[in-house]
Amino acid sequence: MNRKIGTPEQLCEAQRVTVNDGRGAGVRLINVSNGKLNFVLSESNCLDILRLWHGGTNIGFLTKNGLYGVKDEFPHTFPAGMLYTCGLDNIGARDGFPIHGRLHSIPAEINAIKADEKGVRISATVRDAALFGENMTLNRVIETAFGSGTVVITDTLTNNAFRTENYCMLYHINGGYPLVDEGAEIICDALESIPRTPWAAENKARMFLVDAPCDNEEEMCYFHRPRRPEISILNRKIGKKLTVRYSDATLPVLVEWKSMGSGDYTIGLEPATSWLDGYFAYRQLEPGGSVVNSVSISVEDVEKR
Repeated sequence: MNRKIGTPEQLCEAQRVTVNDGRGAGVRLINVSNGKLNFVLSESNCLDILRLWHGGTNIGFLTKNGLYGVKDEFPHTFPAGMLYTCGLDNIGARDGFPIHGRLHSIPAEINAIKADEKGVRISATVRDAALFGENMTLNRVIETAFGSGTVVITDTLTNNAFRTENYCMLYHINGGYPLVDEGAEIICDALESIPRTPWAAENKARMFLVDAPCDNEEEMCYFHRPRRPEISILNRKIGKKLTVRYSDATLPVLVEWKSMGSGDYTIGLEPATSWLDGYFAYRQLEPGGSVVNSVSISVEDVEKR
């Protein structure tokens, strides 16, 4: 018991809501606050993180689609958001598969929500199954401590089928303005960096620098093999730093998405089971087998310059 508060909701809160109008009508959300972070989870979409603020400053990126509850072609529905989980059938663009897979589009089944003086913990199950096909479950736990600038995502993927299954995963974590702005930098100690396209190769010298928006500029992607499993976006102008850390035993590679186009202005930090395109390869789970992925998203105040 805490004599200083009337209810734990004064410190930490998790509130379930349903959007009732507009393009997002019917989408189920959970608004979370821990005293330092405010973020929005989408029950309707794999319990992904739609929005995130640190001390009132927006950290993530939303595409011009915004919240859109209708399933349509990827470019017309992709919201980006703070976290968009890709897989289990596909990451990237491959013939015969939906772009970035179907996992994000599967609603989560909430198992438990706990919010008290210590923090917030939410657990859910996402089922990816088909008649005569796969039977996979993703048990997702999202945790944040009171007053912390960190959200931890722990995913346990289990193969419930009676056959070995292929899978792939990519955690599409997207920084946006004002964190992403001209003069900010990406911090990544990479042993190897491979440009995805000729345009990316032409601009490789600036792959860790954030440029000013440029109308209609082509996106760039880089495939990194970091020395340690973390990558950051640092913006001294606003005094904020976003750091993504992840379990490199299960997510061995990293994709950087650099989109400097006006209105599509973002930096994506993407731990993954595989790079894309010709580097793509599935991982496998035996019947009854499980694998655990851990990803943390941390925001901290730094000295302004």
